[in-house]
Amino acid sequence: MALSNSLQSGQAPMLCQMCEESNEIKWKCLQCDFLLCTKCQQLHQKVKSTDQHIIIDIKDITTYQQEVNDQPDIINIPCSVHNGQNCCQFCKTCEEIICSLCFLQAHNTHDMIGLAKEYELTLEAVNNFHTEVEENILQIEKGLSKLDIRKTSEESLYESEKQKILNRERTLKNEIEMHTHNLLMKLDHRREFLRNQYKMKKIDQRS
Repeated sequence: MALSNSLQSGQAPMLCQMCEESNEIKWKCLQCDFLLCTKCQQLHQKVKSTDQHIIIDIKDITTYQQEVNDQPDIINIPCSVHNGQNCCQFCKTCEEIICSLCFLQAHNTHDMIGLAKEYELTLEAVNNFHTEVEENILQIEKGLSKLDIRKTSEESLYESEKQKILNRERTLKNEIEMHTHNLLMKLDHRREFLRNQYKMKKIDQRS
C-alpha cells in the first residue's frame, strides 16, 4: 500500500529496509517493523536471532491487524490490589490473576502460570467444552428423532390393532345377530308346529 501510494504521488519507490536496494516490497517483519523484499525475507528467517519473528505478506497486514485487535488485551490488566501494577501471572492455587507485588507478598509459594499460557489453556478448554456441547446436542437430536420415529410407529401399530378389534366386533355382532335370527325362526317354527298338532288332535277327538 505504501509502495503504491509513493508511486502515485511521484515519490521515489520505497526500498527494502534491509538491503535498501530492491523496491519489490512483499513482506513485513512485525517484530522489526521492517518492509522486506523476498530475498531479505528468506535471509531474515535464517538468522538465529530473528528466526522466530513473525513475517507476513504485506497484502495480509490489514487482516492480521484485525485479528490482533479482536484478541483480548491480557498484557494491560490492572491489578485490583496494587495501583499502577499490571497483572502478569495467574495463581492456580487461588485461581486469580496477580501482579509481581502480589506474588512477592502473598503468592510466592503457590502454583503459578503465565497469563498468556493460562489464557491459551482456558480458551482450549472452552473450545473443547463447546465441541462437547455441540456433540451432545447432536446426540440428543438423534435420540429425539428416533423417539419420533418410534412414536409414529407405535401410533401406526395402535391404529392398526384398533381397526382389527373394531372389525372383529362388527363380525361378531353380525354372527350373533344371524345366530339369534336363526334361533328365533326355529322357535317360531316349533310353536307353529305345536299349534298345528294341537288343532289336529282336537279335530280327531270330535270325530
